[in-house]
Amino acid sequence: MSEPAEQPRFFARPKVRRILSRVVVAVGIVLAVIGVVSGRYGWLFSGIIVVGLGAAMGPGRIRR
Repeated sequence: MSEPAEQPRFFARPKVRRILSRVVVAVGIVLAVIGVVSGRYGWLFSGIIVVGLGAAMGPGRIRR
């Protein structure tokens, strides 16, 4: 008997990963802008790190 095809888990779906990565990148950009405007370099560096993490969260390749 053939087993039914499993659907990918919720966070493994490319659409969900793309949306989450965009939200995380947007938060990182906001942190970086606040850091630049206020002169708090800790916020700037944390914003840069969050942007990098958000970029890494995106889907590796989009299957169609």
